[in-house]
Amino acid sequence: MKTKVGEFDLQEPQVIWGLDGYDGALLAVRRGAAVLGTIWLSIRAGQHIFTVADLVSAAKEGSLSESEISDPLSFPPISIVVCSRDRPVPLKRCLRALQGLIYPEFEVVVVDNASRGAATLEVVEDSGFRYVREDRPGLDWARNRGFHEAKYDLIAYVDDDAIVDRHWLGGWAQAFQDPDVKAATGLVLPWELETRAQHLFERYGGMGKGFVARTFRASEMTAEQTMDAHHLGVGANMAFRREALALCGPFDTALDVGTVSQGGGDVDMFHRVLIEGWALKYEPGALVWHQHRRDIASLKKQIYSNGRAFGVYLIKIWRAGQVPRRVVAAYAWRWVRSWLIFRTMRGILGRGKLPWWVPANEIWGASHSFYAYIQTYRCDRLLRARFGGGPVCGTGVPR
Repeated sequence: MKTKVGEFDLQEPQVIWGLDGYDGALLAVRRGAAVLGTIWLSIRAGQHIFTVADLVSAAKEGSLSESEISDPLSFPPISIVVCSRDRPVPLKRCLRALQGLIYPEFEVVVVDNASRGAATLEVVEDSGFRYVREDRPGLDWARNRGFHEAKYDLIAYVDDDAIVDRHWLGGWAQAFQDPDVKAATGLVLPWELETRAQHLFERYGGMGKGFVARTFRASEMTAEQTMDAHHLGVGANMAFRREALALCGPFDTALDVGTVSQGGGDVDMFHRVLIEGWALKYEPGALVWHQHRRDIASLKKQIYSNGRAFGVYLIKIWRAGQVPRRVVAAYAWRWVRSWLIFRTMRGILGRGKLPWWVPANEIWGASHSFYAYIQTYRCDRLLRARFGGGPVCGTGVPR
C-alpha cells in the first residue's frame, strides 16, 4: 500500500494533485502555523486530485485539535544543531528545508561526526551554514559538540533525516515563553509512506505524540511516568535552554547511535531534566517530517536497537538510584510483559495490528541490554582515553 503524505491549510485551501499510484493519503490539517491533526482519505481508481470541497469535508469529519497558536511575546535567537555522519543525501534535503525557515534570527551548526569521506563537508559548504567536525564517534558526542559551538541560549536539535516545517522555530519560541520550561520536544510526522516498512513503523507507534501542547513536571508525575520518557518526544526534534544542558550535564556519550547501546541518549536527557525538577514541554507547533526506513531489514534493525537501548536506559536509572529500584524493576517487568510479550503473542495469534516479528525484534534487543550496558560504558572509557575526556555525562553514570 502506498500513501501520499502532504498537508492542507484551512486558511489557504488548495487542491492536492499527484494521486496516481497511491491507495490513500495522510494529510496534516493546519490553520496557518497551527497543526490541528491528520486525516486519512482513500483514493478511488482513476482519481487524480482532491478538491478543496473534498478536503474541507474530510477535515470537518476528522478528530482535530482546537488548538490555536498565538504569536509568541518574543522571538529569541535560536541555535540549530544538525548532527550527521556520511549521509549527504538526507543532510542536503534537511539543510535545504532549514534555509526556508521563517524566523527573525537563528544560526545553523552542522556537526560532522567522524565522517569517512568529504561529502558531508561539501554539502554543508554548499548550504552556507557553519561546519564543525567531531572526531569522537557517537551521536551524543556530536550533540555535546553542537552545544559547545552554539552561540545562543536556545538550542534546537534536528536529525539529518528530518525536514523542518517553515514555522518550526516559531514553535520553539512559543514553547519557551514559560521560563520554567527548560526542555521541549516537537511533533514528528512521516515524510513519506511509500513502503510496507514505513507503514509498519507508523503502526508500531511512529514518532508523533499528538497535536495538543502539554507541559510535564516531575512533581505532577509518578516516578514511573518520569521513566516513560519516550512518550514525551524524540531526539529527532528537541530543544533546550543552555542552562539545562550546562547544569544537568551534557548528553551521555555512552548512549545513542554510534555506541554499543545503539540509542537512548534522548530519553535519558528528558528523564534527567524532569528529575532535576524542571518542566519539559511538548509543542506540536514545532513540526518536522521524518524519513522513516524504507526496507524491512532496516526496520528490523531499528526495532532491535530500540529494545536494546531502552533496556540500557532502564539499567542506568537502576544504577543511579534516583528512582526507587523496586519502581524501576516493576516498570521494566511491565514493559517486557505488556508491551513486548503481549504484542508478540497477539501477532502470532493474528489478533494484533503488527506482525509478530516486530515486537519480537524489540524483545531480542532487550535481551542484550545487560551485555550492551557493560560494553557501552567500557567502550566509552576507552574512547575517552584515546581522544581525551571532554565533557562528562550526567548524574549516576558509572565510570
